[in-house]
Amino acid sequence: MSKFGKYFLLVTGFALLATFARIPGAVINVHAHDRACSVARLKGTYAWRRSGANKSMGGPVAEMGLDFFNGDGTRGITRSTGISYPESYDWTNVPWPNGSYTVDPDCTGSLFNANGTKIENIIVLDGGKRFSVISFEPDKVITGEGTRLEEERD
Repeated sequence: MSKFGKYFLLVTGFALLATFARIPGAVINVHAHDRACSVARLKGTYAWRRSGANKSMGGPVAEMGLDFFNGDGTRGITRSTGISYPESYDWTNVPWPNGSYTVDPDCTGSLFNANGTKIENIIVLDGGKRFSVISFEPDKVITGEGTRLEEERD
């Protein structure tokens, strides 16, 4: 066999091996395999911001605030400020019970208002340190993100 033939077989063999063998770290998995996500991942006070458009109000929406997740699927007092064209509002507290939430093992979930109506879909990120949301209401196109506030350590 010629030198070229040996190299060709070697390269072809390696290509087949790389194609069919499972090389650790070569595949990026989208879903959490440890199934560690649950409502307990979202626990504490989160600073959030949302923006988008509200079709029924006829314009843009921009909001920011604080939201409290109890870690058991219930939410506490929300404090927010923002504008939903053509009106704006200053810091406002929404009293408890403010609604509930679910988190599935793959780190996706939903937020519900106090009446039990689904209002947003959520993805839990970084083990619960952050989340990303998108409005589930048909007249809104709103996305947002939240970050857990760290408690001060003495």
